[in-house]
Amino acid sequence: MALLAASGCTPDRPKLPLPTGHYEGTLTYQGTEARVALDMREPTPDHLQADFRFLEMGLSFPAQNLRFNAPLLHFEQRPGQKQGNMVVEAVQEGDFWRGNFKIDTLKADLLLVRRGKADPRPYREQPVRFRSGNLTLRGTLLLPNDTSFQHAAVVLLHGSSTPHQRDLYSYADLLARRGFAALVYDRRDAALPAGQLPEYSQEDLATDALAAVQALKKQPDIDSTHVGLWGISQGAHVAAIAASRPGRSVAFVVALSGPGVPYADVERFQNASRLREHDVSAKDMKQAAKAFDQLVRFVHGGGESDTTQLHETLTEAWQQPWAQYTTLPRRVPTPAEIKTQLRWRQLDLDPRAAWQQVKVPALLVYGSADERFDASESARRLRNVVGYKQGSTVKVYSGANHELMLPGGLTKEDKWEWPRPAPGFVDDMLGWMRARTAQ
Repeated sequence: MALLAASGCTPDRPKLPLPTGHYEGTLTYQGTEARVALDMREPTPDHLQADFRFLEMGLSFPAQNLRFNAPLLHFEQRPGQKQGNMVVEAVQEGDFWRGNFKIDTLKADLLLVRRGKADPRPYREQPVRFRSGNLTLRGTLLLPNDTSFQHAAVVLLHGSSTPHQRDLYSYADLLARRGFAALVYDRRDAALPAGQLPEYSQEDLATDALAAVQALKKQPDIDSTHVGLWGISQGAHVAAIAASRPGRSVAFVVALSGPGVPYADVERFQNASRLREHDVSAKDMKQAAKAFDQLVRFVHGGGESDTTQLHETLTEAWQQPWAQYTTLPRRVPTPAEIKTQLRWRQLDLDPRAAWQQVKVPALLVYGSADERFDASESARRLRNVVGYKQGSTVKVYSGANHELMLPGGLTKEDKWEWPRPAPGFVDDMLGWMRARTAQ
């Protein structure tokens, strides 16, 4: 998407040209370099568009929240995300950019030099609107600029905390650069105020996903026989629910880091992990686990049982400093909230039930070091119901996290190693998708 840029002009100074071009250089952190490139274009007058690429990793992202006020440049990967948002800030010095690259607590030095004209973006963007029930959902379709008359396509589905289309744009960019049309859209709760719990179910999200599939099939540039679902985290489970419905409207499913254990177990895992990270004692961890188990039993009963004991348990828990590291609520949820809010409705869910009904080929991938849930157990449970089906595969990548990345860190030789995709993951995923869409 082209974004408005300020070119640094004033009534006393002539308007400066925008800093378009192809720039290459390095990120440097603790003495270790990573080769990067920045392509900046002016697709329409006074609008700047940019892509940032990690050359050795084969990854890139379209710049968002892009601002240029000469000589200062700022852009981000996932604006608004508390974790994992890449931010670039740089100062133009002739044909050079000098500045820094930040992600979470990491801050690296950035140096780029202009090498010529910007590489063209290998896809075009097309706004899409579609109806799902009484809702109108808005998204963007990324269409590869290649010689294909029609393209195989995927609808990308969000993780639980990432409802905006911009949150999935890096993945859509990856797929579109490799020849797949990709649709990203704002989930039905994208406009909710911060902190307001959504009142819908994963079934509702699956209905939205199928509506997006139908919208894609109507596009003249799309091969309607090869439209699949691509989901990450919660989106992987939503993809399974959608694909399990009658009609075979979905050709295939790609599921990244989708839980294969009940959601109550997912929360247990997350609570225990966070408590360990903060060196909470074994006694307090046991108290937290008992409080959560009591909450789960109450929710499973629909909130119809007596609230006195759970109220006392939660009150006592929140008098302890460790409570802030858990998913325990500060008060007892009401029966109405249990029936309407996704937070409580999904606590009863076991994703295996949906996967058992999926008849189309599916690729399920996990990182063995997933920090959100027990990935090995998830893969084992779903391999038993998905892995034996023709065309389906369940894979686990050693050492990879929830995003299928190997985290950065120091090697045994005390040399910094940059985060990078799990070896083979991207090629395996694309190869599987090409095999499914070539049939």
